[in-house]
Amino acid sequence: MDHLKIYIDRLTGGKTQEIDETLAPDFLDIHESELSFKDPVHIKTEAYLADDYLVAPLNIETFAWLPCSICNESIRIPISIKNFPMTQPLAEINGAIFDLVEKAREIILLQTPLYTECNGGKCPERENIKKFLKAEEKPSNPADINYFPFADL
Repeated sequence: MDHLKIYIDRLTGGKTQEIDETLAPDFLDIHESELSFKDPVHIKTEAYLADDYLVAPLNIETFAWLPCSICNESIRIPISIKNFPMTQPLAEINGAIFDLVEKAREIILLQTPLYTECNGGKCPERENIKKFLKAEEKPSNPADINYFPFADL
């Protein structure tokens, strides 16, 4: 996976390295029953040096497949990361080559939602489980809605 390697020595003197790659989702190495990535992952950045740091603002586009929290049907969820400020101290980069694979994987997984619901949050099965959910209680006194603990100071 040489496509996501940044060569530090090529960035000296204000030079940049552009990366614009579409990769198979295999590099994410996800083997979960409820989370999968089937679509290609598009990664784009322009890496440069700033003082003692490697800076590579990441733009990542892909889709995650998660089960609906209500009906358990698999849903394709867009993952869109714009200008994520990825920085790495040069002192922590061994061999003057930085591989973006682990950082991209980490960022994608952190941006993947834990729960989702189909039909834009309006799962048709919601009505069937409504009787099992606790009814939302509305406070009778409006002062109970907002609590100001330091109001009497």
